[in-house]
Amino acid sequence: MASAWIQHVQKTYQAGKAKGMSYKQAMQAAKKTWAKKKSGSAVPVKKGKKSKKEPEEEKEEKAADDDAEEAAPKKRRRKKKSQ
Repeated sequence: MASAWIQHVQKTYQAGKAKGMSYKQAMQAAKKTWAKKKSGSAVPVKKGKKSKKEPEEEKEEKAADDDAEEAAPKKRRRKKKSQ
């Protein structure tokens, strides 16, 4: 069984076929007359996760850890050995 959209396009194409309408033109015409149905059976949209608020003590600890990491010098990368 074809989807509701395909059935709508086919009906539009059959109506315009006598007038020399191409399938592409039928799709464009069907887009203008298509009305999406609002139903509960549709797949629900997933919402993003809400971030949890951190207590102020944990924020201060993380800030102190971040400062310590930034102060450390970066290590130099080793060059590949050529063979």
